[in-house]
Amino acid sequence: METSLVIEWSQEAIRLALQLGGPVLAAALVAGLLVGVGQTLTQLHEPVIGLVPRLVVVVVAVLALLPWLVGQWAEFTGTLFEAIPGML
Repeated sequence: METSLVIEWSQEAIRLALQLGGPVLAAALVAGLLVGVGQTLTQLHEPVIGLVPRLVVVVVAVLALLPWLVGQWAEFTGTLFEAIPGML
């Protein structure tokens, strides 16, 4: 197996991880900012109050994006498995 193939597939795997994790992390970031501003305005700094909305937003985002996430992951895995005989 050539080093260039390993580097290429590693780069593709990192790109896919960022692509799949990005929308969920962005949703968590926006929810965290909104909750933080809300807690600051109300002076209510209870950790549970900040955790629950972020958790709900992340779960909703994952459930909404799940078909797309699984499709991207399956496409990458299929392409990788198809390329294995050519690597040997």
